[in-house]
Amino acid sequence: MVACMHATTEERINALCHRQCAFALYCLPGETEPVFCMAEDGRVEDDPIFKNGFILAAFDGKSLFIPSELTEVPEANAWPEMQRIPDHGATTRGAYTSLFQLYTGFIRTGQVRKIVLARTADEEITPAFSPYRAFRAACVANPTAFKALVHTPAYGTWLFCTPEQLITGRGDSWSTMALAGTRIPSTLPWDSKNRQEQALVTEFIRETLGPLAKELYEGPLENLRAGSIEHLCTRFIFQMPPGRMLMLLDKLPPTPAVCGSPVNEARALLQRYPDIDRSCYAGYLGPWGNGAVHLYVSLRCMQIFDDVCRLYAGGGLMPDSVEEQEWQETENKMACMRQAIRNAY
Repeated sequence: MVACMHATTEERINALCHRQCAFALYCLPGETEPVFCMAEDGRVEDDPIFKNGFILAAFDGKSLFIPSELTEVPEANAWPEMQRIPDHGATTRGAYTSLFQLYTGFIRTGQVRKIVLARTADEEITPAFSPYRAFRAACVANPTAFKALVHTPAYGTWLFCTPEQLITGRGDSWSTMALAGTRIPSTLPWDSKNRQEQALVTEFIRETLGPLAKELYEGPLENLRAGSIEHLCTRFIFQMPPGRMLMLLDKLPPTPAVCGSPVNEARALLQRYPDIDRSCYAGYLGPWGNGAVHLYVSLRCMQIFDDVCRLYAGGGLMPDSVEEQEWQETENKMACMRQAIRNAY
């Protein structure tokens, strides 16, 4: 009976991924049971105020809100079908080299201290691929991350498995983190490049929270394990009236962790000389309502098309960055989604 119920849920979720409707299926860090969120008519809205639901914000700042009116997965045949294919190819090695040279030139000339170079990679899939199984596999393999399978007509179908907290909490009590620096887990000290990169993010978050937070506690520097890699992490706990949440969301993302430093200068360069169409990558997402907010940065993700999954990853370039090492860092970050693909059949 249980196996049949799960099969029915899987079939409905997979069918909804091809329909003109919006839904989110997510699992918070440390929890084992996913939560389904969908409006009765499959719509999205712009404004989450005084409502319960799920936010999906793209890197460019545009956001969608999925009202939480249905918590059980409906049949998919109430909505027309949609098909999606990539409108351009994934990042080639040559294109990455050209962008690396361009972006590091911005650093050498003093226009920015750091800039994040992102790329994509495509993995072919067969009709037997199950987005629902990929999501469940990510949940099992990454219990401390935030996992979400999100589908909207505007952005298509995305799977996220992100370790980076943007803002979580309820009432007056909130927390966030500065997360930067990436390596294969090691007992050796971190190199200066990664430590300096993480320090830029920490400084930005500290300065952003200062005018909005009543009390601000900054934790010690720690290692945060995320699958087969680890990051440097500084946690912040603070007091803030909930009425300031939208003001904070206007100032906090994108942080230097996914954009660069100074943020405004790095963002302007990324707009003028884009690496990829970032879409939902490096935005943020998560549930909002019932007196709480749980938002995470949209990392370790892929967009699911009819016959291919497009993986997204990036790395922060600093003055002493080495191209081959940065490329390998993106490969290491994509391992999470490649594992989910392998387990989705």
